[in-house]
Amino acid sequence: MTTEPGFYGVSFSRADKSVRRFTREDLDRELNDEGVFSWIDVQGGDISVLNDLLKRLELNLRLVSHFDDPEILPRIVERSESLAFYLYEVEDPEKHLDTSRGISAIELDRMVLVLSTEYVITYHRRQMDVVDVVKASCEHSFRLAGKSPAFIAFLFLERCLYDCAHLNLANDNALDVLDSKLVKGDSASAQQGLDEVAGNILTLKKLAASLHIVLMLLGTKRSRFVSPEAKSSFQEILGNALAIRGSVDSSRDLLDGVLASIQAVSANKTNEVMRVLTVMSGILLPLSLIAGIYGMNFENMPELHQPRGYFSVLGVMAILAVVLFLAFRRVGFIGRQR
Repeated sequence: MTTEPGFYGVSFSRADKSVRRFTREDLDRELNDEGVFSWIDVQGGDISVLNDLLKRLELNLRLVSHFDDPEILPRIVERSESLAFYLYEVEDPEKHLDTSRGISAIELDRMVLVLSTEYVITYHRRQMDVVDVVKASCEHSFRLAGKSPAFIAFLFLERCLYDCAHLNLANDNALDVLDSKLVKGDSASAQQGLDEVAGNILTLKKLAASLHIVLMLLGTKRSRFVSPEAKSSFQEILGNALAIRGSVDSSRDLLDGVLASIQAVSANKTNEVMRVLTVMSGILLPLSLIAGIYGMNFENMPELHQPRGYFSVLGVMAILAVVLFLAFRRVGFIGRQR
């Protein structure tokens, strides 16, 4: 059976573990069947597509009004008939896993997940990899361990954590590449990719925190929408979420180390320039002082009337310059340090 564009419906029978798909016209029939629970996925560029469905089900969720807000927040709303929250998935995660193609900024897609005792509703504006993965695996997962609508939420959260962990590893690999460039002396190229990696680490930090909050709710709080078996499963991946947050924090520490190395290289270059300027100033200032003294317009200056006074002063200046040059070299300001 073909489904309508932008609408995907599938029902799971508790009795015989069978699965059947349905269209929008069959929605009322499926929701009235007490022997099944359903997953309804809606895709559309306008949030009104979701609002129409919620009105049909007599659900009032204020979180849909915040769908366009830029903040990465789960925005959990719990009502007597449903539990709803935001989920975030990385747009095209495979692009970021291959660091050989360069580093690009991570973009997140937002979706709404509504959990009830009889159905799960998901809404997203465009095609998402996590939705395609859950669609491909939900039938097998249901026959294996699915007992309530919460197993669909489990599949989404598990996949989001999986992508978050892999992308954090990709960030670590990118930091290793930048660090190797620093070792080779290519600090300019390393600094170009540092801003992208820093932004990606911050994005993953927010994503992992949002997933952690949702899992704490589903795994620790008593709710009629989460069965004891499902709560146990959520508690297991809650530990994974904590580990991922720790890994992201470790990546942040590694980023700070690379940033410190770049700052050290920049400081060394600045010190090198200052050392050259110091040597030049140390040699030229005494010579300028001598030239300034003998450039004063006084008549009673005995050296001015000496036949060889000019060459004598030049000789003294040359000797002084050589002595200063050797002194700077001896203390390590010029050439190899002792």
